[in-house]
Amino acid sequence: MLDTELDDEQRDHAETILESSNALLAIINDILDFSKVEAGRLELEVIDFDLRIAIEEVLDLLAVRAQEKGLEIASLVEPGVPSRVKGDPGRLRQILINLVSNAIKFTEHGEVIIHATLDQESEHLSTIRFAVTDTGIGIPKDRMDRLFKSFSQVDSSTTRRYGGTGLGLAISMQLANLMGGEIGVESEEGKGSTFWFTCRLEHQRGADTEEEFPLEPIEGQRILVVDDNQTNRAVLSQQLNRWGCHCEVVADGRSALDAIRVRASAGTPFDLVLIDSLMPEMDGQQLASAIRADAVLGDPVLVMITSSARRGEASRFHELGFVAYLTKPVKRSQLYDCLRAALGTRRHGESEKPQRLITRHSVVERKKYTKRILVAEDNPINQKVALRVIEKLGYRADAVANGMEAVSAVKRLPYDLILMDGQMPEMDGIEATRIIRQGESGAKRRIPIVALTAHAMQGDRDRYIAAGMDDYLAKPLQPRELAEMIERYVGDGTTVPEIPKERPGKGSRKPVFNRRALLARLDNDTELFDELVQVFLADCDAQFGRMRSALSQRDATSLSRLAHTLKGSALNVEAGDIADSARTLEASAAKQDWELVDAALKDVELALQKFKSVIVVS
Repeated sequence: MLDTELDDEQRDHAETILESSNALLAIINDILDFSKVEAGRLELEVIDFDLRIAIEEVLDLLAVRAQEKGLEIASLVEPGVPSRVKGDPGRLRQILINLVSNAIKFTEHGEVIIHATLDQESEHLSTIRFAVTDTGIGIPKDRMDRLFKSFSQVDSSTTRRYGGTGLGLAISMQLANLMGGEIGVESEEGKGSTFWFTCRLEHQRGADTEEEFPLEPIEGQRILVVDDNQTNRAVLSQQLNRWGCHCEVVADGRSALDAIRVRASAGTPFDLVLIDSLMPEMDGQQLASAIRADAVLGDPVLVMITSSARRGEASRFHELGFVAYLTKPVKRSQLYDCLRAALGTRRHGESEKPQRLITRHSVVERKKYTKRILVAEDNPINQKVALRVIEKLGYRADAVANGMEAVSAVKRLPYDLILMDGQMPEMDGIEATRIIRQGESGAKRRIPIVALTAHAMQGDRDRYIAAGMDDYLAKPLQPRELAEMIERYVGDGTTVPEIPKERPGKGSRKPVFNRRALLARLDNDTELFDELVQVFLADCDAQFGRMRSALSQRDATSLSRLAHTLKGSALNVEAGDIADSARTLEASAAKQDWELVDAALKDVELALQKFKSVIVVS
């Protein structure tokens, strides 16, 4: 309803309904968790996950809430803290979300920070200390003893300002205890609070070498789908057939055993069986036991798909010999990656059952471990766009501001792709590429390098290719084109996220600010939109000051370069007037026509003032 056209009163009612529903849902979830604690039925999962990514997900979830109050929110994970651990990422996030949510709730100004440090470490375990610090109202000393008690709050009056069930901290204490840790608080009224907790997490096997199962192509693989739901069978078989698999579907466990037996006796056994957990007569667990108990049926890879995930269930299925465990609804790309990794366990030579269970967490995290991209770009707007697209695609990325830093970064880390700006201070992209290619001489590995350039003419493209670059992208960067380029060189064949292309505007006249075009190009990412505009305004003011200085010193080279940078930034935020004025200034400075330079700089200043007025009005 909120995505439709509503008048002010209707929107107010709809938003009230949504807020009230979310509040009630939070209360119900707290009470359900508390009832499990009281009954001793609260279970923990033990699966592989990435600790740093789990913390990032908490920040992503709560960032908007913090930004609405004007708060800074960030995390600091000390270098000694292991990333690849085993435990319950959901429950860990639950504690962090509760503590960070409380910190945001009770903080009006300042910041909320998550700080993770290594408390103790043994060969197989690490005890991690998490501290959530805020600059909020603090807690009176005489009321701190009631914090972790059930249905208890610091302010229990009927006129209290802040809502809640009084269960969140009590549940967090139980969860921390279950994870082998403890919880506490340090606070001073009026100066903020630090809630901390510890938990013990196992080390992943082979984490120090980042060992992963190899990815096996799924084209031509024989796969059996076992699911009593007709729609699920149709969806899965359609996807598998599109990927070139030989797929069969059955509706129950008995039919599955018959199909596996027929295939095995014919000498064409199934490579993998996708099994639904909840089926009548014979469920997924019983079917897996029957398959493993009968040697005649062969040894297909087993993958569990469930619509009713329960904590502790994944570990139980792992013991039964399942290689992977996914929850419905399964994303297409996750299923694809999961099947490739699951099939790869056979080539990995696992004897009885794999040491590591493949889950949606490990599927998502895999890309972030195995692929790393370097963005060499001095323009802050282009950096922001590139890093956001890379983040959405799920890869790791680093950014540097010139060619010298790019060359140094490549010596330190094995990058899988470099996005290289053609024009940068100190050392441009062409020279940096030549040095990188010289360093690769005789090596088996060659890093793909894609030029980011405002010059898309054939002659310019030839210069980039001659320098050793593999491809090029014209500025301003279009997120979908950038995503396609990245997937072309480091992707695994899965679908590129749908980032719509910019719709061309009517007529040739460029507006002062084309808000609609920028939002469309950013896939309606309003957070990135606001961030880019703020970065652009700050950069404009700084650039304009440098331009005045360059003009007073008659430094044509610096003035031309500054105008070129401003032009690129303006094009990136759809500020047409500023881009046109900067283009004129760049050309005038190159000719050292100081009368034209002076006039062009005044035009840049006027265009910038118009842009600021449009931003304020909108």
